[in-house]
Amino acid sequence: MQMHMRWLAAVVCLAGFLLINGSASAMMMNVPAQWGDTCSPPQRPEFAFFSAQSETMLFAKTDLITILCQSGLRSVNMRWTLARNMFAKPFLTGQAEALPANRFRITLPTAKLYPGFYDLRVTLDSGKPKLLEGLCTFGYRVEKMAVRSIRPADFTAFWDKAKASLATIPLKPDEGTMQSFAGKEIDDYNVKGAAIPGDYDPTGHKCEEVESGKVSFAGPDGGRVYGWLAKPKGPGPFPVMLVLPGAGVGPRTRPLEHARHGYLALDIQIHGLDVDLKEYPRMPGYNDNWVFEPTSGYYFYNVYLRALQAINYLASRPDADMGRFVVAGGSQGGHLSVVMAALDKRVVAALPGITASANMAYWAWSKECNKENSPFGKPSRLQAQSDGMDLAGPPPLPDLADYRCYGYYDPMSFAPDVRCPVLMNSGLIDRVSPASQVFGVYAQIGAKDKQIIPLPGLGHDWSAEFDRRAWRWLEGHLQKRP
Repeated sequence: MQMHMRWLAAVVCLAGFLLINGSASAMMMNVPAQWGDTCSPPQRPEFAFFSAQSETMLFAKTDLITILCQSGLRSVNMRWTLARNMFAKPFLTGQAEALPANRFRITLPTAKLYPGFYDLRVTLDSGKPKLLEGLCTFGYRVEKMAVRSIRPADFTAFWDKAKASLATIPLKPDEGTMQSFAGKEIDDYNVKGAAIPGDYDPTGHKCEEVESGKVSFAGPDGGRVYGWLAKPKGPGPFPVMLVLPGAGVGPRTRPLEHARHGYLALDIQIHGLDVDLKEYPRMPGYNDNWVFEPTSGYYFYNVYLRALQAINYLASRPDADMGRFVVAGGSQGGHLSVVMAALDKRVVAALPGITASANMAYWAWSKECNKENSPFGKPSRLQAQSDGMDLAGPPPLPDLADYRCYGYYDPMSFAPDVRCPVLMNSGLIDRVSPASQVFGVYAQIGAKDKQIIPLPGLGHDWSAEFDRRAWRWLEGHLQKRP
């Protein structure tokens, strides 16, 4: 699935996602790289945080929160600071209580905590000159977290017009030669070309031989949309999965593991470029040089339409069972999964992993309080850094063209229109897709059947067990389809 749920170990930069180097997510993220077993930062092996009050690090209303930190090093003492999620300036500091076995207890009063997420940073003195820093992000009464939607009044009309324009473009598909893969060939491809373990879910196999080839079809801008198709051997029809890519401009990976799980799967290159070029050009408007006016001139306008055209292509195939059609992706792919589930009601289930570039109001507010450049690269207007604790309600948003435009593209704007079952996740210490942003999207999802799984201690990364559970979740939901 990339839904391999390789939840993209990519790093997203600003509003235009930039893949740095991958440790992604299998079902979700099909990243074209060698599999590696190192977790992505800011996770550190020297620290392990846990709490007897909540295994998930999501706390209900209580007077005190107690968090234990186990150090993997010989330890002298530990200090801590507490800040709002993604805020640089703390509002509370203290000395941790030292316990035997290099363990420390941190007790936090909640009387002044607003519902939301908080970053607990620790500094460990191990007796050496260099102090080590660790991070634990936790949530407090997150179901009450104040969020601000920036969805414009004409949002639905804007995207209805875009979809009507796309409907006038003939698909003109081109399908290349299919190549067979079986058993160890799939395992080897996963490790060497898809950045996932060779076979992390053997009980989920639905077939042992798959076939894969390149496809393309007409795009929204006069160009083509390219992708790798993979499917079980045979005529079908098969359940269908659109694998939406994480950030970056580069090659794509054959979704062989998705096919081995029984899906007719398509992984697309959303920039209108081929899937296997040796070199890829820089794409102005993606990570910089943004265009916000007119609204349809923003880079992701055609990205969204290319993904919609991929759905149209899949629906045209006789071996596709569109009554069992799902979307999945990690990071930017999680972002796109929310958008596709909202724009196209043929989507019957969605798996958005570590959803990136969402909840723009919170993102912009945290950067402003940190005196950092805005998500769109503009300097902060503040004269002094703020800890953000003067604001209990929804974050403010500057009345600027950047943010007015992004209201049409923020996954939070699409979330209320998502009615199909949704399974999400969030790495709580993720600095690329922070918990405040991901849970903001989840709060706005319109589906009654929705679930989010927090991943305490994980950053912008993949969990094999989450992926396995996601495959089972999909099986259960698709079996219920008529």
